[in-house]
Amino acid sequence: MHLHQKICEIKSILALYPHGATYDIISEDYAELVGEPIGWSYAEFFLIMNNLNSICYSRDFYGNIHWTSMSPKTSHIRRMVQLQKNPHRRRKTTTIGPCNFDGPPRKKPMRMKQAPPPQSEESEEIEVDSSVEDTDETFQSCQDPFNPHLYEYQMIGDDFFLALARLELGFMALPGVKIQQSGLCISGQTIRGAIEHLNRMRRGSVSKRVIINLGTVDLLHGRDVLDIKTEYRMLLSQLKEMGIHAIVTTLPPIANHSYHSTIKPNWEKLNAFLRRQRNCIDIASGMMQNGRTLFSCYQGEAKHVSGSSRPHVLWNKIGRQRILKAMKAYLIEKL
Repeated sequence: MHLHQKICEIKSILALYPHGATYDIISEDYAELVGEPIGWSYAEFFLIMNNLNSICYSRDFYGNIHWTSMSPKTSHIRRMVQLQKNPHRRRKTTTIGPCNFDGPPRKKPMRMKQAPPPQSEESEEIEVDSSVEDTDETFQSCQDPFNPHLYEYQMIGDDFFLALARLELGFMALPGVKIQQSGLCISGQTIRGAIEHLNRMRRGSVSKRVIINLGTVDLLHGRDVLDIKTEYRMLLSQLKEMGIHAIVTTLPPIANHSYHSTIKPNWEKLNAFLRRQRNCIDIASGMMQNGRTLFSCYQGEAKHVSGSSRPHVLWNKIGRQRILKAMKAYLIEKL
């Protein structure tokens, strides 16, 4: 099917959902309507839809994307759908009182005005709004492949969180950009850089809950720890003013500078500052044993990253899984 025709079919489907529809719903309806699968992965679908002026999206509590058509050609369909009466609105509420099995039976059976029609098993199923259904799949995933989330917490970080999001959580880096980025996980991102990036973002585009892992790049560039802590306070204050609940993480050891005379003391002071915050996940302790760095949790050599001139020794599979497990354990208790 031609691209233009396929987009028109998708717009007609979206017109039936004034409050938005997820990719899964659109795919199912498209297959029923056209008789063949939509033929796009979610990443392809996202890139195409996001470039259409008449299509917009919003994100629910769990970070799932709901697409909406604003095309004037289908506005009459949207109005008709919105004006439809809710079939459940006229249904009377029935109050069931306590049963008295010890009392005498009724002398006369209760009269019914009309015998209820026979119901199939399908009609007896309770309908659940797919946008808020609390299943493991919708709870743990975010449908935007370019905006890393862990549960409903949007991730803000540098190359360490970027690699975690891509390699463990399945998110993707934006194509065609010089500095690798996936949402608010940006290669070489400093705390000051995160503040500036948030200032440029439109209102409402950041989730109401975030989890932050920042500061390693600042330490690698030799910045004074007092300046780093000051900027961290500015970042947390900015998020609070935006009505965003923030959780910080401690910084695991910087493997290629574990014994550096300047960086290590500053790393310890910064982690002490982070642990004093109201909401902090201590992921550093899981990457150490008896006060020593667990090098088995890191890649074998330092690598240059796209956003920084300082080489990074990133976490390997073992390290990423350890950190992911610690964060999940903390967040599950908060949810």
